[in-house]
Amino acid sequence: MEEHDGPPGGNGVRSRTVSEHPDLATVYTKRRRALMEQMNEGIALIESSGPAPDPLLHDKNLRYLVGPVARDAVLLLAPRGIVIDRFETQIGPEVGRGRRVREVLFIPGLTARQKKIDGEGSPNEEVRVRTGVEAVKPLDELETILAGALLREEVAWINVAGPVPFSETPPRPLLLVRKVQERCPWIRFRNAAPLIHELRRVKDDHEIGCLRRAFEIHARIFSRLMASLKPGTNESFGKAIFDYEVGLLAHEGVSGAWNDLYTANIIVAAGKNSAIAHYMANDQPVADGDLVLIDGGVEVQGYASDITRTFPANGRFTARQRELYQITLDAQNEALATMKPGSTARAAHEAVYETFKAHGLDNYSYGTCGHPVGLNIHDANGWSADDDRPFEPGVVLVIEPFISIPEENVAIRIEDGVLITECGHEVLPGPPRNVNDVEALCAGA
Repeated sequence: MEEHDGPPGGNGVRSRTVSEHPDLATVYTKRRRALMEQMNEGIALIESSGPAPDPLLHDKNLRYLVGPVARDAVLLLAPRGIVIDRFETQIGPEVGRGRRVREVLFIPGLTARQKKIDGEGSPNEEVRVRTGVEAVKPLDELETILAGALLREEVAWINVAGPVPFSETPPRPLLLVRKVQERCPWIRFRNAAPLIHELRRVKDDHEIGCLRRAFEIHARIFSRLMASLKPGTNESFGKAIFDYEVGLLAHEGVSGAWNDLYTANIIVAAGKNSAIAHYMANDQPVADGDLVLIDGGVEVQGYASDITRTFPANGRFTARQRELYQITLDAQNEALATMKPGSTARAAHEAVYETFKAHGLDNYSYGTCGHPVGLNIHDANGWSADDDRPFEPGVVLVIEPFISIPEENVAIRIEDGVLITECGHEVLPGPPRNVNDVEALCAGA
């Protein structure tokens, strides 16, 4: 079995590769059971039709529990069990008794037009085997089965993963609440999203394997970009390389990490554009003397990397660029030094802030210096500068100190993935970070 020993001088982290992980249906089943144990009471209705904690991203709580399914799918969890198929048992002593299950996944059927365009799609049995759920039913049976299940319950859990502006139409879970309240006024509603987000905070072996692979691929692609974007090229060339390299691996479940607002899955920002944190035009020329900032994500089986590099297009930092780059790298290294079980996001952020402050640059940085990664490129549980939850082994996040000085038309961000391990941390694969190595890569092709 192939294993990863971590970087030289690291913590000897060992984990399975993606392909060698046990049957994913078993993984999903374990996650659903963990959620039902935390619920303690009631039934849960989990769908992902609303916003994620980051409003630019899709909510992926349902995907965490069952894997990739149709956007309209709904999962019903009933820890005490519910009876289904009552009128489908017509032979022998079981006639009319049905069967008791704790999990039902409702999936939409395909219209005749969809079948013609997209093919037949996955039959219910294939979905059941792939997800490990006990029963798969057509979506149009949801309300009938739910109505029966609510008769003997007092609590119903729904999934509202992110803020819903009062001015917008409520997402489907909240619209369903209105229906239930009219017909079952005794039901109390609770939000299951915080429970699922907490489960997602610590990654299992499969998730770590997917993330490791995503960072490996990402590092290789960004190294090529750093060697290819020269004065006289265009930012669009960087995007084209990224899209091409990712597309070559689509058959392996690899894709670019997208969000719902931006039109590109990579930032390629040269010169003054690098000072715009979420610059997405990617269409301006690269000039001699420019720093180029590239930031993006690669997904492997839905799990997203996030890497940023800033580098000199002509292969040589100016004295000022080198000074600012080294300060940013020092800030990242100071944050990394805090990262171990029991430490916190606050400690990492404060290490970055104190480094910038020592150089009089604290007013040229902003926000937090990192975030978790996982099924979302900004993963569900989030973290901020005042987050005092202790890190645990299996937490995966990125550290990304950022200096932006618009009046100098310069910005520098260095971002890398970090896995918290039993005895410290492992920096996940990324392109060169040190000044001399960055220059050598940029000047060498």
